[in-house]
Amino acid sequence: MVKFTAIGTMSGTSMDGIDISLICSDGEYSLEVIDNNYLEYNSNFKSKLIKIRKEILKISDLEEKNKLVNDISRELTILHVEAINQLLKNNPKYESEIVGFHGHTLLHKPDDHFTFQLGNPDLMANLLKKKVIFNFRDNDLLNGGQGAPLASLYHSLILKNINKENSGVIINIGGIANGSYFDKSVIHSNDIGPGNCLLDQWIREQQVGFDFDKNGDISAKGKVNSLIQEDFINQYNYHYKKKSLDINDFNIAQFRGLKLEDGAATLVSITANLIASFVKNINERKNIIILTGGGRKNKTLINYLSQILKIKITSIEDFNFDGDFIESQAFAYLAIRSFQNNILSLPSTTGVKKPVTGGKLFLY
Repeated sequence: MVKFTAIGTMSGTSMDGIDISLICSDGEYSLEVIDNNYLEYNSNFKSKLIKIRKEILKISDLEEKNKLVNDISRELTILHVEAINQLLKNNPKYESEIVGFHGHTLLHKPDDHFTFQLGNPDLMANLLKKKVIFNFRDNDLLNGGQGAPLASLYHSLILKNINKENSGVIINIGGIANGSYFDKSVIHSNDIGPGNCLLDQWIREQQVGFDFDKNGDISAKGKVNSLIQEDFINQYNYHYKKKSLDINDFNIAQFRGLKLEDGAATLVSITANLIASFVKNINERKNIIILTGGGRKNKTLINYLSQILKIKITSIEDFNFDGDFIESQAFAYLAIRSFQNNILSLPSTTGVKKPVTGGKLFLY
């Protein structure tokens, strides 16, 4: 099969910067991860992202603040172009044909069949003089899916490559936690609940000079408030049992009476319990949990998970993948599949009515 060299980008809900990966793949079985890089947002742009996420809460807000949205989309795109050019400069012998540009999710309303990502793919294509794939989620939503999780087929490739197809579960702990696993030889995926999004928000709002709970050091000093935890999980189970979630589905209002450390410990414990419930509900017994995303570095979270699940929990680094770049690699892989008009999502991954391709091609 023909192999393509592709770049994938991810600007996640942590709003800290851009993950970017360069891979070579046939879009099916082969995979070579050539390089990964990270561009940190400056404090000014990061503040703009945080502010606009707070201001755009419903679809009508996009029209009312159209100029602001377009201006930030342009700025975000130029930062992505700079990151891509630097990665290519670092790898001069590779000529990338395709860019998988996820953009930055500003609003995700799967029940309304709507999603919106910041980013200007026309601008990117013209600046880079490359083919750009954008709007990865739209076709899934149009066909009855939830538009996420989308990294499932890449998780599938990883599980096959590391010989954990029948025994492993990949849990990505980003802003939203999601999981992928095989059941009867079919890849299944689901968003699980808040990963880092509420914890990051909690730490930022406490104004303690940190943007996140590094290594779980803050939550390790706290005591879990079992009443708030139970209420949160009960509310979650009642309202949010669906394939795809958005960080605006949750808030930290009920935690605001807690001390910094206790709030952090409670939020981390909630994430651990929701992940554990997800794993316990898998039909086929699994014996290893493989963690990716920023949350894999939170030692308090790992300790809570280990106590609840009592099965092996490891980082994807143990299998020679960099857990910070799985999603950016995934969108490079999905860009190749989209360019080939291959399937990106399945009923078992996003709830879509039938397997569908996705993504829109933008040419310079």
